[in-house]
Amino acid sequence: MQMGRPEQSHRLAFTPLTIALSGVMIAVVFVATRFIQVPIPSGYIHLGDIAIYTGAFLFGPIVGGISGALGPMLADLTSGYGQYAPATLVLHGLQGLLAGWIGWRAGIWRMILAVTIGGLLIVVGYFLYEVAVLRIGFATAMANVPFNLWQVVSGAVGGVVLTILFRESYAALLARLQPQRFRREA
Repeated sequence: MQMGRPEQSHRLAFTPLTIALSGVMIAVVFVATRFIQVPIPSGYIHLGDIAIYTGAFLFGPIVGGISGALGPMLADLTSGYGQYAPATLVLHGLQGLLAGWIGWRAGIWRMILAVTIGGLLIVVGYFLYEVAVLRIGFATAMANVPFNLWQVVSGAVGGVVLTILFRESYAALLARLQPQRFRREA
């Protein structure tokens, strides 16, 4: 542990609370991804990004990364889009991890920075995956870009707005969810 930075040791702590929140957020992201789908030329867009960003901003990079990776990947596998599952695991996992790293317990400007980076990662990542791995063709991959942009913008706006609303409405509860070290009383 580094001296002078005690918050950093808690930031990435894998506690029972983090595991429980990850499980709940995997389910929330899965439902938002699996049951709210709009077909596009070679896949679908969804509202799962809202849940990924909200979880990352409220509960941190571990919860954001795990729920971002597993929730949408499970949705791909159960929706008949298994060919996208490897990219989804990596891209949405990194999206949640980076969003949590940058925007957890941060103000609006850091959340905007987080969703901008996350959005670019998703749009560019899926484009490259479709062209290089799936080989669906440049034109089809380009046809998916506007839809992916819509998904990341709606996810960004929804995630930031929900985070602000939850922070205001449940401030006392969220403050109690901060990871704490277990102390043994003598």
